[in-house]
Amino acid sequence: MLGEIFLVIVLWLHLLAAAAWVGGAIFYLLVLAPALRMTPDIPRMLSTIIGVEFRTIVATSIIVLVATGVVLAFNRLTEVELAYTLALGFKVVLSIWMFLLVRDRQQHLHVLKAFHDTKVNPTPFAGKVWEIMSGYSTLVVLGILILLISVIMDHLFETELRTE
Repeated sequence: MLGEIFLVIVLWLHLLAAAAWVGGAIFYLLVLAPALRMTPDIPRMLSTIIGVEFRTIVATSIIVLVATGVVLAFNRLTEVELAYTLALGFKVVLSIWMFLLVRDRQQHLHVLKAFHDTKVNPTPFAGKVWEIMSGYSTLVVLGILILLISVIMDHLFETELRTE
């Protein structure tokens, strides 16, 4: 009984961290960023402060997601079949990509600036691929895909429990 309560709390924390990060990213991409671009009289400092505050939420979410994700994975991997394991693997790969994008976002900006400063620009195709693979919208899309995979995994897990 105590173990089940612990797992419910872990799952709740996992979902809360995912909702905070992905929901915040969607809000930023679809509401806040366009509003900031349309109002040039808003000081740049406000935008910077918002970014710092959101990065704190993201950093906290990453820690919670990794810690709770490990607990959930070890708990569920003992009771599931191959489809669940494959979905989990795909989710982990996408999650690592997302975590690396967040960690390296500033570094990516420096690399792009270096290309422009040295007049060594990537080809239009390579530049577009780089932009797509490392852009903020990619973070949002990855977050949404990871949430979809989580729902699929939950369905697979529940289906497996019902067939036992």
